[in-house]
Amino acid sequence: MQRHQTGFSLIEMMVAMTISAILLAGVVEIFASSKTTYRIQENLSRVQENGRFALDFLTREMRMAGYTGCSSFGPVTNTLNDQGNVLYNFNAGIEGFNDIGATAPAYLSAVGVSPKEGSDVVVVRRLVDNPVRITQNNNGSQVFTEVTSNVVGGCADGTNKISDICEGDILMVSDCKKSRIFQAANLQITGGPSEMNMTHPASGTPGNALASWGGASLPPEAIFGNDAEIFKLGMFVYYIKDSGDGTAALNVYDGSVHSELVGGIEDMQIKYGEDIDADRTIDAYRDAHEVTNWDEVLSVRLHLLLVTQDNNMAPAPQTHTFFGADKTAPDKRLRREFTTTVALRNRAS
Repeated sequence: MQRHQTGFSLIEMMVAMTISAILLAGVVEIFASSKTTYRIQENLSRVQENGRFALDFLTREMRMAGYTGCSSFGPVTNTLNDQGNVLYNFNAGIEGFNDIGATAPAYLSAVGVSPKEGSDVVVVRRLVDNPVRITQNNNGSQVFTEVTSNVVGGCADGTNKISDICEGDILMVSDCKKSRIFQAANLQITGGPSEMNMTHPASGTPGNALASWGGASLPPEAIFGNDAEIFKLGMFVYYIKDSGDGTAALNVYDGSVHSELVGGIEDMQIKYGEDIDADRTIDAYRDAHEVTNWDEVLSVRLHLLLVTQDNNMAPAPQTHTFFGADKTAPDKRLRREFTTTVALRNRAS
């Protein structure tokens, strides 16, 4: 009689299952390997992106440090009160702090800046808006400027924002020979729609230590005529702060708000190129605490340590090089160093 097949034998089934298990293990291994490669590439791409953004941003900021109008080397008079406060020390276009300890210096902590221990901090003071032209000689208590715009209620306190200036703004007036820093008070459009009158009294925060300057009868260093311009100045503190997830981020304080700029930056170290013999060339790169005169800093050498967002990117803690030293990571994240040198345009010859 003809025999009909009625199923698989136990041996055939076991062979098939074994082959299937081997194939499935291969598929799982390929999937896991592809996923790991994807995670590594994604994290390294983010590191590259964050590093480039941070370097580009800080480079543009530092290049503008210490702008004093059309005269790079003319005298600058700061008439503000409380110049020992980080917010008002506009005589220093750039200044730094090296290897912050467990407690930040009072100069920084007074404004709520709490950097990551062991990292550096840099303070940049620069122009923040387009200049406004002076329309007539200033007198002892007033400065007259052109009106480029008038935004009703455009300032934080509800007053009008005239020529992009609000009451209380820190300003610099410069005529290519000299510059003076002061705080504006009352703003009023007078003499037609094209001229603004601003005062600079002793009242206010910080207020002006020298509230009366200018006028035809005063010395030339206090007179600013219609060949001068007024700029709005800004103060920015850049520092590293822990993010709470095992990583850290580059933060900025602009005098009123603390903001996170870019994540995944674990450390920032800075060397300052100082001109020691006044020949407008750099003689040495120094840490912040070694700088003898911040006015003679001509360039900045910036080092950033970037870290992947995800942990377990490597089978074991990796050894990386940062700021000229080899270090072993405390976790299994991957790290890369980014560095650049920035010339301070307003000081370099």
